[in-house]
Amino acid sequence: MAMLDRFERRLENLISGGFARAFKAELVPAEIAAELRRECDDTVVVRGQGRSVAANDYVVQMAPEDFTRLAPYATELATQLNDAVRAHVNEQRYLLVGPLAVRLEAAEDLAVGVCRVRSVTLPANQPSGPSPQGPQSPQSPRQASAPWLEMNGTRIPLSTRQIILGRSPDADVRLHDPGVSSRHAVIRLGRSATIQDLDSTNGTFVDGRRVRNADLHDGAVIVLGGVRVTFHGA
Repeated sequence: MAMLDRFERRLENLISGGFARAFKAELVPAEIAAELRRECDDTVVVRGQGRSVAANDYVVQMAPEDFTRLAPYATELATQLNDAVRAHVNEQRYLLVGPLAVRLEAAEDLAVGVCRVRSVTLPANQPSGPSPQGPQSPQSPRQASAPWLEMNGTRIPLSTRQIILGRSPDADVRLHDPGVSSRHAVIRLGRSATIQDLDSTNGTFVDGRRVRNADLHDGAVIVLGGVRVTFHGA
């Protein structure tokens, strides 16, 4: 908790002056700080020689109202968020495999005052999204494509109507984690996407809530044991 407090205080100190008033009672710096820190820590992968590699490309998503309100300060805010994440990475002695970038985006499914952080690990020779320190306008409707899962920056297409997730070699999506059951959960695709827990030992969580059955929306965060994946709808 002390580390989180220091991280939030650092961001509170950085986010000051003229644009601090833009936060008012809606989205506040401490919430962004907590989400960035959690995302940074939760997506760390231990690689060769025991080095802990953290994601280096972050997108902070917020309601269109918050996005519009913060737009005049977006470049400075993204820069300060970038500095705060870098300080946390240094404190934890994480390794970055490419340049660090933090961007802001509007997300139609988020309520005012709520933010969501997504991240990927991008090598130095792979470009991140456009305008790494500026706001991104709401995306135009995407062309239809197959749903997919994002795990540690890897895209996993979902090409069948039923996908078993688990530790078993027979699972459609195999998860190498001791906290994951052999057949942990199943994703079913149809008119809508759903996930069902298959009597797993440690449970299935969607957006922080333990579920037996749940609908999956675009951007839903699924946690199975120690594995965190993001569902992306068609």
